[in-house]
Amino acid sequence: MKQSIKLPTDVEDREKELLALARLVSYARDSAKTLNVEGVQYCLELALASLLQEVEYMTDKNVLPTVDLMALGSLGRC
Repeated sequence: MKQSIKLPTDVEDREKELLALARLVSYARDSAKTLNVEGVQYCLELALASLLQEVEYMTDKNVLPTVDLMALGSLGRC
């Protein structure tokens, strides 16, 4: 029996969920960096950039929490 997960429909709730995912991916990326797993780190950087881009698109604001969530220069390969 399949159960579906209800996603928030409110824009603010959706933004909060995306930012929570971004924090989770950011933590995983930092852990991959600590473990010196460059391939995984690169993929997580791509995922993080995509999540933050989606948040920016949703909110239609020029303020993006990229600096807070991502290390400066870590997206050089993205």
